[in-house]
Amino acid sequence: MSRFPAFLLGILVAIATALPVFAQSVVQTDNVRTELLADVSTVKPGEPFWVGLRQTIRPKWHTYWKNPGESGLPTEITWTLPPGAKADPIVWPTPILFEVGGIINYGFKDESTLLVRITPPADFSGPLRLEAAANWLVCEDVCIPEEGKFELTLPSGTAATPAPPAIRTLFEQARRSVPTESPWPARYGIAKSGDPTLVIDAKGLKADTIGNVYFFPAEWGPVATMAKQNAMVDANGIHIPLKRGDAKTALPPLLAGTLVLTEKTADGTVKQAFDVSAKLDPAFVPSSVSLAGAVGSEELSLVQALLFALLGGLILNLMPCVFPVLAMKAAAFARLAGHDRTEMRRDGLAYTAGVLVSFAAMAAIVLSIRAVAGEVSWGFQFQSPIFSLLIAYLFFVVGLNLSGVFDVGNRLAGIGQGLVARGGTTGAFFTGVLAVIVATPCTAPFMAAALGFALSQPAPATVAVLLAMGLGLALPYLALSMTPALQRLMPRPGLWMDRLRQFLAFPMYASAVWMIWVLTQQTGADGVLYALGGMILIAFAIWLLRFGSTASAGTWLRRGLAAVAVLLAFGVTLKLEDRPATAASASGNATGGVNFDGWERFSRARMAEAVAAGKPVFVDFTAAWCITCLVNERVALETPASRKAFEQAGVVKLKGDWTNRDPEITGVLKELGRAGVPLYLFWVPGAEKPKILPQILTESLILSELSSIEQTKR
Repeated sequence: MSRFPAFLLGILVAIATALPVFAQSVVQTDNVRTELLADVSTVKPGEPFWVGLRQTIRPKWHTYWKNPGESGLPTEITWTLPPGAKADPIVWPTPILFEVGGIINYGFKDESTLLVRITPPADFSGPLRLEAAANWLVCEDVCIPEEGKFELTLPSGTAATPAPPAIRTLFEQARRSVPTESPWPARYGIAKSGDPTLVIDAKGLKADTIGNVYFFPAEWGPVATMAKQNAMVDANGIHIPLKRGDAKTALPPLLAGTLVLTEKTADGTVKQAFDVSAKLDPAFVPSSVSLAGAVGSEELSLVQALLFALLGGLILNLMPCVFPVLAMKAAAFARLAGHDRTEMRRDGLAYTAGVLVSFAAMAAIVLSIRAVAGEVSWGFQFQSPIFSLLIAYLFFVVGLNLSGVFDVGNRLAGIGQGLVARGGTTGAFFTGVLAVIVATPCTAPFMAAALGFALSQPAPATVAVLLAMGLGLALPYLALSMTPALQRLMPRPGLWMDRLRQFLAFPMYASAVWMIWVLTQQTGADGVLYALGGMILIAFAIWLLRFGSTASAGTWLRRGLAAVAVLLAFGVTLKLEDRPATAASASGNATGGVNFDGWERFSRARMAEAVAAGKPVFVDFTAAWCITCLVNERVALETPASRKAFEQAGVVKLKGDWTNRDPEITGVLKELGRAGVPLYLFWVPGAEKPKILPQILTESLILSELSSIEQTKR
């Protein structure tokens, strides 16, 4: 066999060394595919260039940031370079937060690129050979340490040439994921408790456009990663109370990390990340107010939560928002008096099924929103003006039906019969659905703790607690339908039932008026025009559908006009999405929908300031759509005796208006394990923790709590 010509071998070697190799070594494990890339095809001696360790991570698995959080290990790269070459530290992309089993970690999912700047020697010639040994930890339910060795050889020339377009695109994406330098100065102070508070002096920020604020400390130790962060955004900037970490050393003179937030812009919501280096400001001693462990906050087990949910649902039957629908149901039961018991049972079971199906649907919605947004609250749908108007329409139509404007059994031009007020199992089922819809802005005793537990638990517990609440709501009518002894106590049917049916229309009209008032707090006075215009269109459609029972040309014309009127009414509803929030609900202006007379707008900063000053503080978390809140104001908080007692005790009264979405209020509710309003906090001077008052207030209860202030002074 003849030997391969030496000169041909030399030519092939020369060609091979002249060609760039962008990822000479690729490591593929079961969980991560890792490759080493360069942003140049040819390097110039002495001129820096960038390489990237790109990792494509198995779905549902993650790797770790430079500060991995409460567990985990960051990715490490060890370089072997030609003499005189230099590799800078890793430039890390913006991390995300993982919470697995209650443990908070920082890292990356799907893919990440760790950038490193390489500076070749100024006097080298020939190809530049880079070798890297990397190790990383990849985790899901279990953690697996992995490693890889990489080699990258790049030719040199008199000028650097860029890499191919596909690789340049990857580097552009990687650079966009790297935090930018913060445009704002930052500082931090240490409270008397030893906890730091980070302040970003970003003047002029609009609190309603900034959300999802989180500070990722660059190092483990100074700041506790397990503590929840509740950032406060106002015109003076961003305040983030933090918890002291487990490091035994003193807090550093510079607290470094990455600030992540979202901002609402004309083009949509944008996520931004900034590298922050906050100087320790000895003159800044922040007030330290922790709500954790507040007196009256319950730590429930699943069994306790189920019991509380059942009791809360049972008591919900007595709340004013649900009463009109339940009165309708009671009248329907009275109509069945003397009928076959099987029919009574069927009616009760259908009503219960409507309630439980509605709560199951609500649980599915809650879980879906929680999977996307990370948190959800009780009554959240009423923070949407569109939903508020749709509910006003529903109350209005039910009221017209009860008034006899259109008959229950008559066909409405072929589109079906009435649902809520219809007789039989269908009517009973949809009465249960309506009861759940109108119940969501209400909070009854025992409900708050149960809901707070449910909305923070895994899916099975969330569903179980909500279904228990639904069973409690349906239980009185289910028991009535199943118990002959109770049925015998019901009054006999008669003319009074028609009168009662017509009378019950007025609570429905009142409910519609209330929802229109809520709408004005969310969208301004123009909301009345939208609502009344839509109601006129709906009433016109019903009037058209009352005439004609045969499929004549005139009947089809009326049906077409009715459909157009209904579509226009819903078109009016969709217009509300573009309406800005009113000052009342967005910024707490005293002229707004929730009464602010004598009250200050709530903020954590103001609350902390008043508590630190040793003043008694009362905080009312409320919303215009919460009937329980409004009733409490009228009968307990705004009576002459209560106002005088508040004034004499020198109480700082703060009102948190949750009519529209407010991330600061949502954060406080979540911190206290509550799912919605009302929520009342009361600080006696000198107390370390606030007291959580019941959801149902009385004047005597308020006066009794205020009298405790005088007792502490003695």
